[in-house]
Amino acid sequence: MGSDPAAIRGLVKKARERDPDAFGKLYNEYIDRIFRYVYYKVGDFQEAQDIAGQTFLKALENLDSYEVRDVAFSSWLFRIAHNLVVDHFRRESKRESVPIETEAPSDLGSVSPTESIFQELDSERLYAAMQKLTHNQREVLILKFINSLPTSQVAEIMGISPGAVKSTQRRGLQALNRILSESR
Repeated sequence: MGSDPAAIRGLVKKARERDPDAFGKLYNEYIDRIFRYVYYKVGDFQEAQDIAGQTFLKALENLDSYEVRDVAFSSWLFRIAHNLVVDHFRRESKRESVPIETEAPSDLGSVSPTESIFQELDSERLYAAMQKLTHNQREVLILKFINSLPTSQVAEIMGISPGAVKSTQRRGLQALNRILSESR
């Protein structure tokens, strides 16, 4: 499908009419990107799987409230995932101790040149360096480079201007470069 907007709109329309195959196709189209996004936010494989699954459950439950003309379907999914990640960290902050998993995902299915640069780096080292960035810097870099989303969609997901995305991206890449250089 390749995220063809017309095909996505058609699938959303069918899914709203309770066509399980249509929602299954939407799931297959976006699950890897949502999982990668969540994984780089929470750092725990099992928790990322759970939150990614919850994202699609919430999407299915609220499909009737999704407005095609307001935001892209993928932006809507990322916003749901973002909110679930925030909820996860709120719950975790109330616990006495939180185990930290430092293992990064092994196969991210890279396609873009930027992603291949990231994959050439030791993935554990990159993951550890990413955790040292600010929340917004990490969010922008995950959405832009790990999920290959355009600046306009990142802005839409994060609720900030495209200029703020570009500025945060620049500062994040500079900080990431500095952190990785210091860890050599």
